[in-house]
Amino acid sequence: MNIVSSDFNFLKPIYCHNLIRLGNKYDGGYILPKNLIEISDGLLSFGYGYDCSFEEDYILKTNNKVKIYDHTCDYFSLIKIFLKYFKRFLLFRKSITDVKFHYNKLIKHHNFITANNVNFFKKKIVKEKKNNHEITINSVLENCRFKNAILKCDIEGAEYEIFKNIISFHEIFNCILFEFHEINLNLEKFKKVVKEFSKYYHIIHLHGNNHDPLINKINIPTTLEISFIKKKFIKELNFVNKFPINGLDQPNNPNLKDHEFEFID
Repeated sequence: MNIVSSDFNFLKPIYCHNLIRLGNKYDGGYILPKNLIEISDGLLSFGYGYDCSFEEDYILKTNNKVKIYDHTCDYFSLIKIFLKYFKRFLLFRKSITDVKFHYNKLIKHHNFITANNVNFFKKKIVKEKKNNHEITINSVLENCRFKNAILKCDIEGAEYEIFKNIISFHEIFNCILFEFHEINLNLEKFKKVVKEFSKYYHIIHLHGNNHDPLINKINIPTTLEISFIKKKFIKELNFVNKFPINGLDQPNNPNLKDHEFEFID
């Protein structure tokens, strides 16, 4: 077991008894409290990456509205890839299985973003808008219209730029799911973000993305999934020290061992 440096004990999660997993068994799944799903009035999702399993599970459990922002996903890219594989199939360089995979991915994307409960926006979330492909985080939050929402944020490093804006709208969100990237290169920023969130939220779950290593000597994952919930939903401060948690956590990459790490006093 890898022991987390005591300088990072501020990450130690509070025990929450009703945690469940939404999303894929491996990459794409997140851990959050069942009761906060049930009382939520919507999901705001930054970062979709053609994996809608979390959002679909949320809709199945609540029938609520989901708003998604992701500038990396569009029909053109999927059609281009599908045609490339179809051409290679005609030249006997790819199998029909490969062609079907990319066709099904295109159809799934279409069916998902056109579903009644889904509002999809091909926009990049930014602090300050510079072009028409971007939208400011404040604009999104000001027009959110949710009052007891869940936020999922997986935007490949841009989270360090927009966290203050999210915190300024903390009344909207009972639960926030963040995937932090390149923590090894952003240690001070990462500490600042978590400590700012900790003014209003408790950490109730951690999971390391095993596509990336643990940080040497610190023993926290380079890419770390954190589940935050409003402090008012926690009555007793009992800590959880060891991760991953059997029955909840799954390795993002099933071909690699999941990250094991432990906090000590």
